[in-house]
Amino acid sequence: MSKRVRQEDIAKELGLSINSVSLALKNSKRINEETRQRVHQVAKELNYIPNSIARSLVEKKSKIIGFILPKITNPVQIETAQLIERKLMANGYNMMLMTTDSDRDYESFALDILVSRQVDGIFLFPTNKQNQDKIRSIRNAHIPMVLLSGGNYEPASDSVYMNQFKGAYKAASHLAQLGHRQIAFIHGGPANMEKYTGYQAALKDNGIEFDEELVITVDNYSYEQGYLSAAKLFSKGGVTALFASSDYLALGALRWCREQGMRVPEDMAIVGFDDLEAAQYAEIPLTSVTYKVEELTTLAVELLYRLITEEEQAKSKPIRIEIEPTLQIRSSCGYKSKNRQ
Repeated sequence: MSKRVRQEDIAKELGLSINSVSLALKNSKRINEETRQRVHQVAKELNYIPNSIARSLVEKKSKIIGFILPKITNPVQIETAQLIERKLMANGYNMMLMTTDSDRDYESFALDILVSRQVDGIFLFPTNKQNQDKIRSIRNAHIPMVLLSGGNYEPASDSVYMNQFKGAYKAASHLAQLGHRQIAFIHGGPANMEKYTGYQAALKDNGIEFDEELVITVDNYSYEQGYLSAAKLFSKGGVTALFASSDYLALGALRWCREQGMRVPEDMAIVGFDDLEAAQYAEIPLTSVTYKVEELTTLAVELLYRLITEEEQAKSKPIRIEIEPTLQIRSSCGYKSKNRQ
């Protein structure tokens, strides 16, 4: 096996000092343009790969950002991770991804691993509030961390998040204002508690009694789970509207309704959450709560960079940046008020 090409090899090939090669590879203005181009060309010909470990020792930065996800099946969280990774790479950082399966102990373990690897910062979709003491201790140790949820409680670290409580409240309230009194809810368990409490608050504020029989918890956010949940809900009778915590769930339910000959929205109104592209181009365009991924990722990356470069920031009270979602109203729930019993 051939040995790894080093900067010394490039220097020998060009008759330059190692320091000049190092500066040229960093595109330093201290090296003239012609020499920089020659160094880069020879580096490419020799298949030179920078030693990121050595660089991090010199710079005292790992250039790695940790990212902890609860579920790798959640489409919005995956999109968020992908966009953040692109933004990080554009600024010379790499991302280390870990998943927790929404488990408190896994989340705690993942945090320990990232801290031990001396990452420069951490993004976290917290599973619940149970690890807040650990999150607070990491922040107090001046390790930059940005939480990507936490709208229904005071987070222990800096955060940028969509207020999912408000999004769910808008969705359920819209259905209530259309005249629906039997509004079902399909959701994904503890990770959807903000949406669950938003749904309950909307029912209460619209004079609708909460009925636990109209709530179904699913294992994942698939079309199939939405389809099967619709069959369970509508076997009870009386349901005229459905709010799902994911567009995939809502679209699965929409498919079931269509197969049963139910008219949407005349017989059944349906609202989803996330406003995925599939929602806009469904057979019956789906009303959905918009999760503003681009805005969230931009603000989250900007905040983490501030925490990395401004060490005093970590000593102040955690910064909370809340993004309010909007409800994109389409054909699946109707537009005008109806009189329903």
